[in-house]
Amino acid sequence: MKYGLLVGIAFLIVSIIVVGAVTAKTGEEIFSEKCSGCHTIGGGDVAGPDLAGVTERRDKEWLIRIITEPDKLASENDPIMKDLIAKYGFQMPNLGVTREEAEKIIDFLSQYSGGGKPSETATPTTTATPKETPQPIAGDPVVGKMLFLGEERFQNGGPPCISCHSIRNAGINGGTLAKDLSGLYSRLGERGLQGALKSLQFPVMKDVYSGKSLTDDEIANLIAFFREAEQGSPKADQYPISGFAVFLIAIIVAGVYYGRVK
Repeated sequence: MKYGLLVGIAFLIVSIIVVGAVTAKTGEEIFSEKCSGCHTIGGGDVAGPDLAGVTERRDKEWLIRIITEPDKLASENDPIMKDLIAKYGFQMPNLGVTREEAEKIIDFLSQYSGGGKPSETATPTTTATPKETPQPIAGDPVVGKMLFLGEERFQNGGPPCISCHSIRNAGINGGTLAKDLSGLYSRLGERGLQGALKSLQFPVMKDVYSGKSLTDDEIANLIAFFREAEQGSPKADQYPISGFAVFLIAIIVAGVYYGRVK
């Protein structure tokens, strides 16, 4: 009786393994889950480069390495990786993608060669077209500013942004350990900024925020704050002009006053 029970359990385990192998994720599913936050296929650059035609531009082994071990590639001072980091401002995160998963992603991307046109079997559900105008990400800029300044704590315990960053065009002078974030919204765009805040793989942030990822609501609120801060930034350009005007008026008044005294 016990022997039969053990055989039954073993058969069940083998069945589960076989079913799991059959239902393994496709390259498109892996791309959608792990890559689409920072990349599009034919929709333009966001937090990372547009990947349409990338399998024609890059060697397969190099693509496997940048997907599976981008940190090692960066530590080796790979020239292409260095250029990407310089252009986009942060290193691609190591998301724990296996070689098998990377090969599936590459096979999926290979369908979008020749200017990003998919084959007949491709289902480009994870891409955006340049003609689309996505709706702005909904968030509360007031709450976003409070999170940035540390007036409201991040749910998972991450430090406030102002500890390391400033947004000088919005009049916020914070720490100088990392870059001033003036113009970040226009450089990355909403989807790019969303991907960057999800991955938190900027050189300083990847260690500081390890295990302390931001929630979707916190990301939306920060994006709304960055958007509002940048839209209001042109006002900052008026201050030097108005200051000069006040200074000039003060000189004129002083000249008239001293002229009368004499």
